[in-house]
Amino acid sequence: MTTPRNATLATLGVAVIAAAALATGSLLIDPAPTTVGGTAQSAHPSQVELACPAGLVDPFDTSNVARAATWSSLSASPITPAPDSITGTGGTIPTGLTLVGQGGGELAGLSAVGCAAPRTSQWIAAGATTSGADMVLILSNPSPTASVVSIDGYGAYGPLNASPRQVTVAANSAVSVLLAGWFPDENSLAIHIQADGGGIAAWAQASLMDGEIPQGATLASAVVPSTTQTILGVDPKGTSLLRLVSPSGDAHVNVSVADSTGVHPLGGGEATVAEGSTLEMPLDGATKDASPIALIVTSDREVVAQTTTITLGSPWVERANAWIMRSNAVPATTLTQAAIPGRSSLEAMATQQLSAAPIRRTALETESGVNGTRARLLLYAPLSPDDEAVAQAGDDAAQSAAPAPTATPNIWASPSPSATTSGEVGDAQSTGTSPSTPGAIAVNVAGSTVYVAPGVPTLVELPEAAGQLSAASPIQAAVVISADTPVGRMTTTWNVGTEGISAVNGSIRATN
Repeated sequence: MTTPRNATLATLGVAVIAAAALATGSLLIDPAPTTVGGTAQSAHPSQVELACPAGLVDPFDTSNVARAATWSSLSASPITPAPDSITGTGGTIPTGLTLVGQGGGELAGLSAVGCAAPRTSQWIAAGATTSGADMVLILSNPSPTASVVSIDGYGAYGPLNASPRQVTVAANSAVSVLLAGWFPDENSLAIHIQADGGGIAAWAQASLMDGEIPQGATLASAVVPSTTQTILGVDPKGTSLLRLVSPSGDAHVNVSVADSTGVHPLGGGEATVAEGSTLEMPLDGATKDASPIALIVTSDREVVAQTTTITLGSPWVERANAWIMRSNAVPATTLTQAAIPGRSSLEAMATQQLSAAPIRRTALETESGVNGTRARLLLYAPLSPDDEAVAQAGDDAAQSAAPAPTATPNIWASPSPSATTSGEVGDAQSTGTSPSTPGAIAVNVAGSTVYVAPGVPTLVELPEAAGQLSAASPIQAAVVISADTPVGRMTTTWNVGTEGISAVNGSIRATN
C-alpha cells in the first residue's frame, strides 16, 4: 500500500510544478509567442465626447469669460459661442479646434487649442505665478459623474507641495483655479493633474502685465510625458523657451531643430533634467529661418515638453515701451489621416474673436481689433530610423560647432525681447518638395498632393474649405494662424488631430 501512495504524491508534485510553470510563464513554455489565426475584427466606441474650453478667463473674476469659437469636424460651420463639449457617435471620433482671443486690453492675444478627450493623468509646463503674472487652470468634466482632481506643482528646485491640492469638478461642468494661491512666486512652473472617474480635460491660461502694459495672454493644452516628441510651429523671430520636466528619474535630454536645412542640433540642447524639477532651454539662435520651425525632443526617460514664445508688438501709448505677444506650443500627434478646418472659417473666427470688446480694458485708452488674418498648414515628416542614425552621427560631430546657448531669458519677469520684431502675415511658404526627393512623403491636403521632405517643416496654403488630410506614412501637422492687430502681430499653432486620442484604429494579436 505504501508504494502506490508514493506514486500518487509524485504525480501530484509534477502536476503542481506544471501548473506553476503555466501560471508564471517561466518554465516548460517556448518563450516565443505563437500567433493564433483568426478573422480581423473592428471595434468602435459607441460615443466619444471631447471637452472644449469656454474661452478666455478674467483672472480677477473667473466668472467673467470672453466666449471662444469652435471649429468641429462634426459641424458644417463654426460654433459660436464655443460648446462645452462635442460628441461623436456610431464610431465617429470628432476633432475640435477652439479659438480664443482678445484684440486688445489686458488679455490681448490669440490661442488655438484642441477640444480634448478626458484623461486621468496629464501635465502642463507653462506660465508663472510671479508678480504681474497670472495663471488660471481650467478643468472641464464632460462626464455624468463628478471627478476629484489632484494637482501637484513642480519648479526649478523640485516639488512645490508635500501633498496634492484637490478640487472637485461636478458632472458636466468646468472650474477655473488661480494657481498663485497654491504655488506662489514660481517662475518656472509645471503641474501634474490627476483625476478619478472618467478623467477631466485641462488647459492653463497664462498672462502677464508689466505695470499697465499688457505682455500677452496664451492658452496651453495639457500633455502627457514621452521619450520622443516633435513640437511644431515655433516662431524663430521671437524669444522662445523650451520648458522640460521629468516626472520619474533623472532624464538625459537631447533637443534638435528642424528647419529648411534639415535636422541639426540645438546649441546647448543636451541636458539632464533632475527628477521632479523643471528646466528651461533658450531657443535663441536655433535657426536662421524666418518661417516656423520644429523641435525634436528625445530622452532616455519620459519628459514633459512645452514652449512659450514672446514677440515684440506695437509701441505702447506712451511709446517708451511696447505690447508683447505671447504663444504656446505643445508636442504634435503622429497621424496618417485627419480632418482639417478650412482657411475661410478660421480667418472668420479669428476676426470675430479679435474684434470683440476686451473683458479687461487697459488703464489708458488703446486701440483693439484686427487688420488681417491668415491660416496656413505646417507639415512635418519625421526622419526614418536610418536617417536618424546618420543625423545623430552628424549631431555628435556638429555639436561643438553649434551656436553656444545664450543666458536663459526671464520672459515672465523681464518681458521685453531683445532685437526681435513681429513678422509679416505674408511670411514665405513652400509648395513642397519634388516627388523625386529621396524619401519624399506624399501628403494629400483636401484633394491636392504636397510632397514633404523628411526632416524639413513645410508651410503650405490651407485649403479654403474643410477637408481631409492623409499621408502614405506617419506625419505630423499643425495649423498656424496669424493676425495683424493694432497692438501687434499674433500667432498661434494648433496640432492637427484629436487631443487625448493617438489612434483611430489598430490590430489585435492573440498569443499564448
